Amino acid sequence: MRTLLVSALLIAASVAPVARAADDDPPPAVTPGRRLPFLGDVARRHGYELPLPFGAGVVYYFDARDITVSEVRLGREGAPLSPVGDFAQFATTSSVNNLNVKLDVWVLPFLNLYAIAGYVSNQSDTTLDLTLPPLVPGGPTRQRRVTLPTSLTGSVGGVGATLAGGYGQLFLALDANAAKADLGFDDRFHAVVTSLRLGWNGKLGARPFRAWANTTYWDTFATASGTLQDPDDGGTLRFEVDQGPAYPWTYGAGLQYSPRRWLDANVDFGTDLHGGWYVAIVPVVRF
Repeated sequence: MRTLLVSALLIAASVAPVARAADDDPPPAVTPGRRLPFLGDVARRHGYELPLPFGAGVVYYFDARDITVSEVRLGREGAPLSPVGDFAQFATTSSVNNLNVKLDVWVLPFLNLYAIAGYVSNQSDTTLDLTLPPLVPGGPTRQRRVTLPTSLTGSVGGVGATLAGGYGQLFLALDANAAKADLGFDDRFHAVVTSLRLGWNGKLGARPFRAWANTTYWDTFATASGTLQDPDDGGTLRFEVDQGPAYPWTYGAGLQYSPRRWLDANVDFGTDLHGGWYVAIVPVVRF
């Protein structure tokens, strides 16, 4: 039987915290008729430079990591599902490519809301250590190792929020996002990812530049369920697979540069310290 396993994904949000303007910097122009962000005039009166409120960008994200399969259940021809852990052990590695369109808005000087929608591709290699019955009665059991490659594609969508603030040149940002991925199983995969970033807010030449360290928790544990054809006799096999990241915490760093007031370029990268890693590239046009 071909076992289908996937991992959910992280949608990285760009961080653009408020920046304290230098005493000799002129205050940035405010577009007439704009009300967002709310309380923006209060922040500007205190010398803070705010990003343009609206953003439209592209998110490219790649992730490679180990996936833990806690249980696999099978049922044949409508029979109740039964665990198969006594006969097989599973280990999975997964890599995800994700491309999204991202829209965001600063509704307050310290609160950004965003939505994403796009395409996801998941490549997995599942290794099964099988215990097979003996060939003859009373003989020894047989041990076999089989590796099954799996390729899945589908759509993804989600929403998120970033709380950001700073003191002097330091900033702190808390980001949380929730996404659903449709990869052809009976149910969509749900993911909630939360990250905390601590960084430095300054300039490269005359333009804003930010660097940060971050830690992220990936709540991407899910159950894949569906129906397969038994390769031996063509019967129907119903399956459920409980799976999630082997190491849900990652640790990383990121950079953001704004070559123009209307353009942000972001890169974020990190590792789970056990061979897994990710990178996110997020260019955003602001208006």
